[in-house]
Amino acid sequence: MSSFGLPVFIVGCSRSGTTLLRLMLTQHPRLHIPPESEFLLSLHENTDHYGDFTDPHQRWFFIRDLQTTEVSMGAYAFSIFDLSVHEAETALADRAPTDFAGAAAALFDASAHKHGKQRWGDKTPHYVRHIEWLSEAFPESQFVHMIRDGRDVARSRVEAGFTVSMRRSARHWKEEVQTGRRAGRLLPAHRYRELFYEDLVRNPKPLLQDLCDWLDLEFTEALFAFDESGDASVPDEHAHLHDKLNAPVDPSRAQAWKNSLSSREIADVEAEAGDLLRELGYKLTGKHVPLWLRGLRGLHRNTLSYTKSLVQRLRQLGIV
Repeated sequence: MSSFGLPVFIVGCSRSGTTLLRLMLTQHPRLHIPPESEFLLSLHENTDHYGDFTDPHQRWFFIRDLQTTEVSMGAYAFSIFDLSVHEAETALADRAPTDFAGAAAALFDASAHKHGKQRWGDKTPHYVRHIEWLSEAFPESQFVHMIRDGRDVARSRVEAGFTVSMRRSARHWKEEVQTGRRAGRLLPAHRYRELFYEDLVRNPKPLLQDLCDWLDLEFTEALFAFDESGDASVPDEHAHLHDKLNAPVDPSRAQAWKNSLSSREIADVEAEAGDLLRELGYKLTGKHVPLWLRGLRGLHRNTLSYTKSLVQRLRQLGIV
């Protein structure tokens, strides 16, 4: 079996430790995991333009789209492969005829071999919503779903500027985790695994030994050298989001919410996602949103709904 058919997808709600796991696993002498790809879903829509990649212009269209597709904050998809245009063209030509997934795998494979590795992976958190499609497009793929306490995720997402609302962040975490679990658990056990962030930072060695065995990789202590290459492995555009990657694993990162969230913030997250937290084995504090605040929020929602309906009606009447 060709190595390009054995990708490892690291997925999970953002701020759940996917980057930490990626940096650890990419230290392995056989596995290369570049920065987030993002393009697999968006460019898949252009498959009619790419055809079967046998003609040079089809390969050029694909490379051009990778060069002009922004994955996040100024980073472009093509740069993650660390390939020249000639190297990418050669990899695609050697793989043709193929479909979109085969072409993408050819570039990941070429990137891995350029770094002296035999297998490749992808760490794109929001792919947690698209496990079903990815599992069909890459039928030999394995998925590691990183899960972290939703209170820590909500706190981290707000601190990172992804949202200003703890409640909205908690809802987002719940949707991402539930969506990933539903799709992942339809796959056989050798293709889907859930990994808890708290276990990774509190007791990393046995967890990584078990994970390597599941991935058919020999465990190596080199996985713990990620802090020596963290800066070089994270795009400059993302560096401000990962300011702790220069340091060894810190167990205090687990459940930091206990010392950083207010009682009201904890209550907000548990009100939105307490059922899933409990299902995953996280203990709830039992804190509640004050009755007066719940009433005020309900009044606010009703006012917004009424205002929206009124504006729509006025538009229908041609008044506004």
